[in-house]
Amino acid sequence: LWTVMLGQALSAVVATGILLWSGRSLAVLLPVVGLVALNGLCAAVAYQTHYHALELGPVAVVSPIGASYAVVGVALAIAFLHERPGSVAIGGMLVTVIGVMLVSTDLRQFRKGLRGVGPGVPWAVASALSFGVAGFLLGYLSQRGGWIVGLWASRVAQVACYVPLAFMARSQLPRLRDQRGLAIAIAAALADIVGVIGLSVGADRGFVSVTLAASAVFPLVAVVLSLVILKERLVLNQHAGIALA
Repeated sequence: LWTVMLGQALSAVVATGILLWSGRSLAVLLPVVGLVALNGLCAAVAYQTHYHALELGPVAVVSPIGASYAVVGVALAIAFLHERPGSVAIGGMLVTVIGVMLVSTDLRQFRKGLRGVGPGVPWAVASALSFGVAGFLLGYLSQRGGWIVGLWASRVAQVACYVPLAFMARSQLPRLRDQRGLAIAIAAALADIVGVIGLSVGADRGFVSVTLAASAVFPLVAVVLSLVILKERLVLNQHAGIALA
């Protein structure tokens, strides 16, 4: 938990630095401060339920459920922002999401996991819903105030929502003294800030729905890294998912 929180805190620091450097005004956020708070809450809930789902498993079922968050965000963008992507864009979004879901699991293990509802499945559903809402709100805030303001608001609100969790999990803080834990937190922060900057800029300059669908490819990065660094072997459906995504 503290590794995630430290990563998000470092991400918020970077976002604050970008905001100060840009000189952008936060006045545009005043009419939507409630949505900023909701974004932070949904993002914090999404991260915690996601990791808890992975902890409980089965991972083969939990992972593809989590990867479906983009469907939630796309549906919200179409319903509330009245976005109407073209048929080619919609086809591309569907192919991308299906490809990512294939990449994130082994279908043989997935079928085994479906024989009984795994303990992590409800948490994975909650994570997908929360990530979808949080991504949609980040996209909306970026469109309304520009990507720099939207990015800052999202990161700071999320860290604020983590404060009560940090207090409750204060006993876990000594684990961060381990250099490996700190390195993981810093790497997670760098990856997170690059990812949310891309999402914010994409939403600011185009459709939130298309940007969210494109953002769903992050499991593909993890799979490719495991293939290159850990020399893991992929199953057939994962190769198909990489080709689609």
